[in-house]
Amino acid sequence: MKSALAAFAAAFSYFTVMPLGGAPRTAPDALGISFLPLVGAIVGLFGGSVGYGVWELTHAPFASAIAAWIACVAVTGAIHVDGFLDSCDALFVAATPERRLKIMRDPHHGTFAAVGMAMLALSWVAALAALDPLRLPVYLAFTGALGRASAILPAWIYPYARASEVTRAFERRPNLVVFVICAIAIGALGWWISPRVLAECAIGPIVALAIAWWSARRLGGGLVGDVYGAMVVVTEVVLLVALAPLMR
Repeated sequence: MKSALAAFAAAFSYFTVMPLGGAPRTAPDALGISFLPLVGAIVGLFGGSVGYGVWELTHAPFASAIAAWIACVAVTGAIHVDGFLDSCDALFVAATPERRLKIMRDPHHGTFAAVGMAMLALSWVAALAALDPLRLPVYLAFTGALGRASAILPAWIYPYARASEVTRAFERRPNLVVFVICAIAIGALGWWISPRVLAECAIGPIVALAIAWWSARRLGGGLVGDVYGAMVVVTEVVLLVALAPLMR
């Protein structure tokens, strides 16, 4: 139990801007990665609560959506968004896998990242604006957890594409017991929201695995942390876009 709590604290401290229990902000190990869905649920609950609070003050759905989006990105330190931007620059360029891996290390962002971020942000905010502001906390807790759980799945299939400190998280497969418990909790939350929402439990893994398959082909057969970050944000946005019609 103590090791599990320490692993969760390490994951929460690394994937958010809020250190938990004095845990250092270093890359978590495989057990810590297994708690990523729980971190996502907390991030989503926080962002949704901010959006709900703005709705109560303004009764403006668009303002509520922007506030929820900013809160979700800010509380994570934009770590997943940064991975998305790096992935856009590297994966869409015509180059060798080795060159793409080098581009991902470049702190500067190019045209592909700028265009990708514009499309992502517009889709993200529009999807949030289409949801019931009163239920944003529970909606974002669900999609935040499911988006990250879906992104964990490729870690059982694909090797890490380069050696770095982040490799620690992928030297062993994520803990199956923790992942199954998180998956059951996500399914229960989806059922509580509405049985129709359970369709998203299939959409999330399909999107994440498709991104992983295409990215691995572009990177020579493996994946890197930036791609996992891209999987998190893209999968979550797709889930949010699909959620509005399911709830009508």
